[in-house]
Amino acid sequence: MFLLKTNPRKKTILIILTIFSLLVISLQLLRYQYDGIPLPSRLIQWSTDNYNEYINNYYKTTDDNDEDEEHLHGHVHDDSSSPRFINNHHPEPIQHTPTPDEKYITYLPYSRFSNQRSTLLNAALLSKYLNRTLIVPPMFLGSANGWSPAPGLYRVLANMTDSSFQDRCFDTQGQVIPEEPIVEEETGEVVFGCYNFTTYAMLPWSWATDLHRLTKPEEEGGLGINIMERSDMSLVTLQQELNLSEEDLYLMQDNTRYQWHIYENDGDPRNLRYQYEISLKELNGIDQRLLHFYGIFGYDRLELDAEGESEEYRLRIEQALIFRHPAIGEASAMILGQLLNGIEKEESELVPLDPYQAQEKEDQEQEEYELPRFVAAHVRAGDGVFLKKLKDRVPEFVHQLWDIMTGNETTTDDLIGSTNKINATQPTLPRHKLFPLPKAPYELRKELSHMDLSTRLSECAKRNQMVLYVATDAESPRQNKELKPILDAFPCTFFMDDFPKDWRTPLANVRSPLDPKKELTEYLVMFVDATLCSWAERFVGTRTSTFSNYIKQFRHAIVDEMLERQEFTS
Repeated sequence: MFLLKTNPRKKTILIILTIFSLLVISLQLLRYQYDGIPLPSRLIQWSTDNYNEYINNYYKTTDDNDEDEEHLHGHVHDDSSSPRFINNHHPEPIQHTPTPDEKYITYLPYSRFSNQRSTLLNAALLSKYLNRTLIVPPMFLGSANGWSPAPGLYRVLANMTDSSFQDRCFDTQGQVIPEEPIVEEETGEVVFGCYNFTTYAMLPWSWATDLHRLTKPEEEGGLGINIMERSDMSLVTLQQELNLSEEDLYLMQDNTRYQWHIYENDGDPRNLRYQYEISLKELNGIDQRLLHFYGIFGYDRLELDAEGESEEYRLRIEQALIFRHPAIGEASAMILGQLLNGIEKEESELVPLDPYQAQEKEDQEQEEYELPRFVAAHVRAGDGVFLKKLKDRVPEFVHQLWDIMTGNETTTDDLIGSTNKINATQPTLPRHKLFPLPKAPYELRKELSHMDLSTRLSECAKRNQMVLYVATDAESPRQNKELKPILDAFPCTFFMDDFPKDWRTPLANVRSPLDPKKELTEYLVMFVDATLCSWAERFVGTRTSTFSNYIKQFRHAIVDEMLERQEFTS
């Protein structure tokens, strides 16, 4: 498990991390472009030749690119000798050949990335416990489908992955063919067409994450499960691909979002969120070759052995499902290089820490409190309950960030908001009801506000101010009145919108093998935000936001991977 305080090598971790933190500031990854090689089949089983062709087309470099990198970072990346940045992940396809009597498990994805990731996590756990091959649907980014009662999702997902739209909705130059929403006269329903098809992008999970970690044996840190990926969500196609009869199918049909709660041991307490209970023993007794769940999203859907191996399995899955595409690493490094420029601090001290670890670091050094120079926050604000509660949550952000800056931290968690019971440590009465909001000196705020980005960053470093990076889905965050208390307290606050747009170039140069004609830039921006937050010394996120929890897991994965490398080389 990830906790520095429980690791005997804790005194050497910061030294080991020096190289990797330095990479965040200085390393430009290889330039690359994927040209959209068609998949060999709808059920993704790439051959070695396909994979080699994919990689050869994917990574391309030129002398001009190397010169640009040297000009920007002061050195040319030597791929053969440099340590790897955590995001430098080669999208290796999963290799697995089905057998005639093999049993499978799969599910229907819906909602945004973090919820799809949580669903895949649950499916992987069930695959492990039920000893079934996991069939992984594609990842949907953008306007992903929401939940709907059975059998609605089957039809929606079949439409979304219909390969005929690839040609129908793009011309020979790859430009979108405009199409207005088509409304069915009899029912008044909008018919699925190009208008819908161009609002999202499909990606194989193996393109963006390290699914291979789950196929490794347990003794090598994996789960030892078989994995296959599918790109066509038609149930009929799946039957044909796996040579399954109607009698081979067991379809779980959900009429509510939280239909089934799954438990391992008799006597486990009932979870009132769910309508029905079903045990692993009952699921294990299903003889049909394909066990097809409808929706299995929910952090509390599986009641497994919380004190035993299931928590270790869960941690391994979480870390395998970190978004690791190299384009994200390159784009993030371009912004991080500017954020950290001029900060006079050892790179080994720019390490992702949580409140426990930060306190232990201070106790260990037995020195006067040292200002964290790079802190990040994820302020979820875009819609729904997050938008309604933004006015109340922002003051809590200010107090918690102020406590981090001044060394007066009392909370044991790095998420704010009191509506999520998990790790909830907030006082009953929000602190901003008890104390006035702190503010930086007026003259400092006024002086910095009139500077351009580069000058302001330089002045923040010279004046030993804490640099705060805020990831948020709020529109025009610097002009957003609800976020003003953050800017008043921390004049060295920066948003993604503040930086020149050249960091978007790496994102524009990649395509998904499932959606080769769609540009991915807008869909990948959020992962740049997450990476920036993950490399900060300290982080404060929004409680109940699955994306904030994802960032926390990313931060843990960074340090865990460094520990793994240390053990491997020691």
